[in-house]
Amino acid sequence: MVYTMVNKIWIFLFIIGITYAIFTGRAATINEAILSSPKASIEMILNLTGLFILWNGLLQVAKDCGLISAFARLIHPVTRFLFPELPKQHEVHGLIASNMAANMLGLGSVATPLGIKAMKEMKKINGDKDHATRSMITLLLINTSSLTLIPTTIVSMRKINGSINPSNVIPMIILATSLSTFFAIVVDRLFAKLSKK
Repeated sequence: MVYTMVNKIWIFLFIIGITYAIFTGRAATINEAILSSPKASIEMILNLTGLFILWNGLLQVAKDCGLISAFARLIHPVTRFLFPELPKQHEVHGLIASNMAANMLGLGSVATPLGIKAMKEMKKINGDKDHATRSMITLLLINTSSLTLIPTTIVSMRKINGSINPSNVIPMIILATSLSTFFAIVVDRLFAKLSKK
């Protein structure tokens, strides 16, 4: 249902764009963009693949040598506050810590599978399989708001596209993602209290 609606929106935007281009005499520009997009996409994928392989490998090494477990213990007071329903020593805390670490490194595509694994573990704990628990909603909000301290993907993409100073966006990204995560947690706590009432 949701995918059908999104597909309709994209088709509508595509038709509007093509129609506007034809009536404003920019059809040649669109044609050029369509023909050059595959090459640009492949170049971007190849450039970013090395980055993702590197960070995936580093996260796996960190997991194997116990750094992720140590990070999970380090942020355990935070995760206990954010996820009070979860058992104290459950492995889901390690998955949540990995998800948060990947987001902090700006690796959303690495964080997403870890978040999905954490959700699956929380679903096993959940007695009601048909409804999301408070912890599942909290993880979704935190993952979506995505506190980022080192935006590696964005910096890499800016570098690939010829930015003179690709890292000058880091302070604003830290500020923006800190605020988004803070307000996500505030809204989550507020709705959790309202739902109890």
